[in-house]
Amino acid sequence: MATNASHAVAVLEQSYAENGVASPALASPPMTWMGTSLGIAGVHLLIGEGEIAEIVETPAVTAIPGTKAWVMGVAAYMGGLLPIISGDVLFRGRPYAGRVRDFCMVIRRPGFYFGITLSDVERDMKFPLHERDMTASVDEDFARFCLGGFHDGGRFLAVLDIEKLVADSELSDAAAPGRISNEGISDER
Repeated sequence: MATNASHAVAVLEQSYAENGVASPALASPPMTWMGTSLGIAGVHLLIGEGEIAEIVETPAVTAIPGTKAWVMGVAAYMGGLLPIISGDVLFRGRPYAGRVRDFCMVIRRPGFYFGITLSDVERDMKFPLHERDMTASVDEDFARFCLGGFHDGGRFLAVLDIEKLVADSELSDAAAPGRISNEGISDER
């Protein structure tokens, strides 16, 4: 019986070798960039998936005296305090006029935990990674914080690099210039 089974397997192998067709090679799916399209200070940008903790309604803030103009204040958030930064003042150097900034993105990095106001929240988007354009011009107020971007119809959406943003020395020092220390001596820089 074992010989009949062995013979049947050998015949079957021979038949497949002579008549079989190779399986088609599956093409690798294209690498995809995924993230969220949003606006800061009226500029449409992309934020990579996982780069922000969440997008929330801009909470009520309590002002903090002695801080730079872009610090709106702190807000109660998830049992703690969350500094809220005006995206318009941080990037453009001037407050916005018009529609209230209803939403902010929350960024959480070691040593940094803050929210930045948004002028617009669009949707999650996907782009083929090979279509990333590293040469297109970016709004000058955002260029140093962006790393390429993608064309979406007639517009270019730059990718805001959160790591570049939190590494910026301006963001790490929220104290207003020329503040007065406890000893009454100006420590203007």
